[in-house]
Parts: sequence; C-alpha cells; structure tokens
Amino acid sequence: MARAFHSLYKFRYLTFLAVIGSLIGSFLLLYIGLSRIFEGMVVLFTDINIHTDMNLPAHLSEDGLVTVLIVQAVDVFLFALVLMIFGIGIYTLFILNPDEPEKQKIPSWLQINSIGELKTSLAGVIIIILFVNVLENIIIVGYENLAWEVLIIPITIALLAAALYLLPKH
Repeated sequence: MARAFHSLYKFRYLTFLAVIGSLIGSFLLLYIGLSRIFEGMVVLFTDINIHTDMNLPAHLSEDGLVTVLIVQAVDVFLFALVLMIFGIGIYTLFILNPDEPEKQKIPSWLQINSIGELKTSLAGVIIIILFVNVLENIIIVGYENLAWEVLIIPITIALLAAALYLLPKH
C-alpha cells in the first residue's frame, strides 16, 4: 500500500506543467502590459494615433486615451500577477519540499501553505482586477453618460469582496 502511494505521489510533478504554463502566461501578459504603456507614450508624445480601430467615444480626448491605455496596462499587469502567484503557489504546494532552504527564501507574502490560501490570494487579486475593469469602463463611457445601472457591477464586486473578507481564515 505504501509503495502504491509513493508511486502516485510522484504524479505531483505533473503540476510543474501548470507552473510553467502560468509563468509563461505571466511573462506574455507583462509584455502586453508594457506594450500598452508604450502605446500610451506614443499617443501622448507624437501625433500618431495607433488606436483608430478601438471605436472610442467622441468625448475621449488624447489624454483620456492615454489614461485608458494605462488602466488597461494595470489590468494586464494584475492578471500577470495572478498567474505568477498561481505558479509560485502550485510550485511551493506540490513540488517544493517543506524542508528545503529554497522555501525559506520565498517572501512571506508569497508563502502559501494550502490550496485555500492560494484561492484566497487569487480571489483578492481578481477582485482588484474587476475594480480596475469598472474604472476603465467609466473612463471610456464618460462620467456625464453614466446611468444608475452602472452601479450594479461595482456593488456586485463590493459584495464579492465582503464575502471574501468574511470567509474563514486558515
């Protein structure tokens, strides 16, 4: 029985595929976020508008477009962070032995001891991403064009954040 468990236990190394995939995705998203920042710089410092295909509202000025690009970059950076936290969390939970000195070098805010902690960390960052998406939509729509219905999404996100806060801490 112990031999069968030991053989099955080695399958944990398959999670390394998830670690590699999430870190590759994180690096790709970091590149996309940096390209959004670069696009904002191009729009701000040159007369070139590289976003003629975005169907932006008429009220959005050049500064507004730069703001949208920066908010989009922050959104992409946050999602890259989610993938990075996921990859490191899976690595520390399934692959890294608890006694290894490498585990001691991981910053305390990245040390994950259970799947529950990993889910809570990811949920917190995802709620921030949702708030950033709401901000982006408000900028694109324009403050003067907002209707009361727009409050439904931020209220829903606030309820999700409250539910996450009320979840038992491990």
